[in-house]
Amino acid sequence: MAAEPPVHFERTPGKVEVDVGSLDSLFDWDGMPTYPHTGPMLNATVAEFILDTAREDRHSSGIEIIVGFRDSPIRPEEEAGLRAKLSGYFANEVEVAELGMRVNRIEALGSLRFALPIVVVAAFFAGLLSSPSTFHIPDYLDTFAYLIVVVIIWLMVWDPIEKLFFDSYFLRLRIRALQKLVAAKIVFVNRPATATPRNPSSSQVSALDTIQKVLEG
Repeated sequence: MAAEPPVHFERTPGKVEVDVGSLDSLFDWDGMPTYPHTGPMLNATVAEFILDTAREDRHSSGIEIIVGFRDSPIRPEEEAGLRAKLSGYFANEVEVAELGMRVNRIEALGSLRFALPIVVVAAFFAGLLSSPSTFHIPDYLDTFAYLIVVVIIWLMVWDPIEKLFFDSYFLRLRIRALQKLVAAKIVFVNRPATATPRNPSSSQVSALDTIQKVLEG
């Protein structure tokens, strides 16, 4: 019989379920916490699954997180602290994502300030090159030079556009999902592994049959 996996995942709209053996499977007690976490961090696989579920389920206004423990039951007096620890983990992740958003915007604006003068000069030359009679050069050279200028303009504006629009969009989606997890309803359940019933051996079966026959006369 195959061994039961240490972590089991399930998800439905508005709900994510994680079954673990104990707290040792839920948190990374040996790893060093990263900013802004100050305590044990959530298991990376568990955190990724919960966050991806929240990001995928955009239409649900809220989400419920159900954590089941198989080996070591959680006592009622431990639930409040554990619930605060999980919510605090996602709140810290919101802080990291918001910091990334601010840094991303600052870098994009800095890149844009650097790119604008080059774009203006390149656009000026592109306008001159669009008229073949300006430099009195062969048409194929004029077209080649024009394409080079267009590529330069594209390279200069791509980085700020990517940071201001594409990266910012995905960061906002991540922050929205994390905020949903911070406000999520967290439920803990104890799910002890059920023992597999043993089939009686052939000798036990025959003994039971003999006793039954004696009683029946």
